Amino acid sequence: HEKEQTKLYSFIAILVGILFLLSVVAIIHQRKQAKLLAEKKTEVETALHEKQLLLKEVHHRVKNNFQIISSLLELQSKGIEDEKAKELASEGRNRVKSMALVHQKLYQNDDLLIYFNDYIDKLVNEISSMYGAKNETKVSLDVDKLAFDIDTAIPLGLIVNELVTNAFKYGQNAKEKEIKISIRKDNGDYYKLQVKDNGVGLPENLDISKAKSLGLRLVRRLSKQLQGSVNYYNQNGAIFEVLFKNTEARGLVD
Repeated sequence: HEKEQTKLYSFIAILVGILFLLSVVAIIHQRKQAKLLAEKKTEVETALHEKQLLLKEVHHRVKNNFQIISSLLELQSKGIEDEKAKELASEGRNRVKSMALVHQKLYQNDDLLIYFNDYIDKLVNEISSMYGAKNETKVSLDVDKLAFDIDTAIPLGLIVNELVTNAFKYGQNAKEKEIKISIRKDNGDYYKLQVKDNGVGLPENLDISKAKSLGLRLVRRLSKQLQGSVNYYNQNGAIFEVLFKNTEARGLVD
């Protein structure tokens, strides 16, 4: 009986020893794996940071190129005597500025997104400097803190530029001139942009699909690009409403 007990204890001791060795091996392996994962994580984070820096530098250079184009357009417009041609050159410069501002915001933000409440504020100030100062127009902004990537921000920025410019040009007949701009999340995957003025309103026979104005044609085409639509009507002035989707929602349909 004592011999059997001795054998049992020996077997248990050997088994405990084997389990101990296996545990040591497992711990060593786990630590190696954790070290490898930490090194890989560091490599990925470093590569991601370098990619972000590279993208920011690209946006910075693109913004600088847009500013050069804008300066060239401004210089050329100074030599134009025809008022209509000068106005077209100014509108072209504003479109370039709206795109340059997107790249400037992308360069400034670490997450490479454009927060439209800040973007529209600066864009409207640019347009106001051309039209608003002499007309003493009050501009009201009601924009949620919405973040969009470049594929949504550039066409949306151009739409805002065209509609606000249009409001400054044609919605200025009221005594107390006012333009209201809002962007909010709408039903489902849609967002709604609204630009309203308190001028004389839109012509009754206006058909945006047949409009000769480059600005209105741009609004219509860019709205389609954002898988949206344009609606317009009169209500104590002209109101334009644009429904659109962000990049993620458009990707689900594509």
